[in-house]
Amino acid sequence: MDNEAIIRYKFYLCRKFLDKLLSESLITEAQRRKIEKTVIKRLTGV
Repeated sequence: MDNEAIIRYKFYLCRKFLDKLLSESLITEAQRRKIEKTVIKRLTGV
């Protein structure tokens, strides 16, 4: 697997987990977006 595929898969898993938290009302939509942005930065190393 190349790095891009690994990053995409990790982000997919993260997003799936955040969707679960959101559906259980453990986080808000705003918190989810903020976490997603942070995860993208971490995964891409920006």
